[in-house]
Amino acid sequence: MTQKNNLPCYLLLLLLLWLAACSVQAQENDVPPAYQGMTPPTSDFLTDPANIAGGQKLYRQHCAACHGETGHGDGPAGQVLALKPSDLTDPNGIAAKSPDYWFWRVSEGGTAEPFHSQGSIMPAWKYHLSEQERWQVISYARTL
Repeated sequence: MTQKNNLPCYLLLLLLLWLAACSVQAQENDVPPAYQGMTPPTSDFLTDPANIAGGQKLYRQHCAACHGETGHGDGPAGQVLALKPSDLTDPNGIAAKSPDYWFWRVSEGGTAEPFHSQGSIMPAWKYHLSEQERWQVISYARTL
């Protein structure tokens, strides 16, 4: 009895898994046209101490329950969610994203794809926070 060589099947499976992962990664990195190139109100907005302080207050009020006080995605409310909140401090994750990506994610929350289909229940903060307040939250979150 000869043993069949399954190496081609395994290689094909690995290739398909890699392509699927690339597809999801591309979707998560794509900023919709409505948000592409969006920038804060001023060039120093994200580093201005007053904006960071205002963002810290808003973050603690609206974001820390899920994302945690230090942004690691370990807030008490986040512990019970099926899809865990993003670790905002991950240098290979959201922390490395562009300002327009952050603004899109904060504005649209879990209503945006592919996050909605993954089970995200993050609120769309555009309905609750002004544009300036969203940039302030981003300015603080980027310091974590």
